[in-house]
Amino acid sequence: MGRLPDVFKVISVPTTSSSLEHCGAAAVLEGPAASTAAPNLLPAAAPATSASRERVRWGRVVLVALSGVVSHVFGRATMGVLVPAMADGLGLSDTLIGALGSANMGAYFAGVVIVTFTAGRIEPFTLLRAGIVTSTLGLGVIGTATSAAALVIGTALAGLGGGGIWLTAPVIASEGVPASRRGAALGTLTATMGAALIGVPIATTVLRNLAGDDGIWRPIWLAQAALSVVLLAALSVLVRARRTERVAAIGGFGALFRIHGWKRAVAAYMGFAYMTSSFANFLGRALEGDHDFSRTAATLVFSWMGAGSIVGALAFGRLSDRIGRPATMATVMALSAGTGAVLATPAPGALIVVAVVVFGAASFSYPSLTATFVSDHVSDRTFAAVLGSMTMFYGPASVIGPIASGWLADRAGNFNATYGAISAIALMSCICMATTRGSHRETPQHAPVA
Repeated sequence: MGRLPDVFKVISVPTTSSSLEHCGAAAVLEGPAASTAAPNLLPAAAPATSASRERVRWGRVVLVALSGVVSHVFGRATMGVLVPAMADGLGLSDTLIGALGSANMGAYFAGVVIVTFTAGRIEPFTLLRAGIVTSTLGLGVIGTATSAAALVIGTALAGLGGGGIWLTAPVIASEGVPASRRGAALGTLTATMGAALIGVPIATTVLRNLAGDDGIWRPIWLAQAALSVVLLAALSVLVRARRTERVAAIGGFGALFRIHGWKRAVAAYMGFAYMTSSFANFLGRALEGDHDFSRTAATLVFSWMGAGSIVGALAFGRLSDRIGRPATMATVMALSAGTGAVLATPAPGALIVVAVVVFGAASFSYPSLTATFVSDHVSDRTFAAVLGSMTMFYGPASVIGPIASGWLADRAGNFNATYGAISAIALMSCICMATTRGSHRETPQHAPVA
């Protein structure tokens, strides 16, 4: 990308408390191109009436947020819950289990590429529904798999659809939400994921107890596929997304490079990718093999992770509205680094559970914090392209994470090195965001009012 001409230069303008209240920004575009360039760079500043400041359609926000359950819980986190039984049933090694995670994240990366380069021509809501359809097909394939090859295909389809879901759900959910409340609203995305993550292990345990077989896993995947179909029908009938402004003159990378602190944000996002693609994927195996948890206890620990993620997603989202996105992102990655360190040691069982809860609270909030960080700087249609551009860097790290972690476990005979590496990489992400200027508070910008 070349250097922007001076006509796009952003300059500060004097503001008063009244102007800040009604405009929500302290910058304007200089030059004759301002009227056409502004929608592509920042969310449109709408008059902040009392209704626009207070009215948030939470029913719509929650329904759209449930799509994240399909991509991140059904299509990804469930693998960690069920993989011990899957490994026993199909004879999977830790390296092969890591390869499943890498296939999922690699396909997710491919989905991100597709969405990034089509976002300017296709409505976000269309991309969202296409992502749910693709992920649902993947869940069905996993639920009927009888070989490792079928598992790879199913997990890849689930990951591919996740790109269409995650790059569009935040902007659809936050439509009409003022920037001063956007962190709380987008925190709902991960809060619903947390609620689902509580339910999956409990439902799995109940089903296994009823059947008297702790090796059951296929019916869980098929039930998730059915629930995804129900959600798709509900979104199609109950949600009406407004048409967004088409973006043809600006690419995702161009807009990304104009965000202050983008290099550190991208580096931190890559560290998060390695961590999140590995931590839960091997958690069940680590709890059973290294920490002497029973299968039932190891399964239910994921519910504690989900409980933590609900609290953390909402709390850290609101905290980011107060102290700024970078400072909050640094905080959650510091906590995540601590949890990895605990899993890498022979800690008592109670401390392990506490660490898992903290990991859920901290790390599950990071995707929505990153989405909010991007949403603070770009317009609705540009959002998917910019977040997609960041995920171009995220993708390789998320593919390397699971297979490298599985390889470390096979080489060491335990998961100490796996979680030690996760802890070190999370600490790197913390440092990146802690040293990003403007960590204390960003000037809020109002989102467009529907």
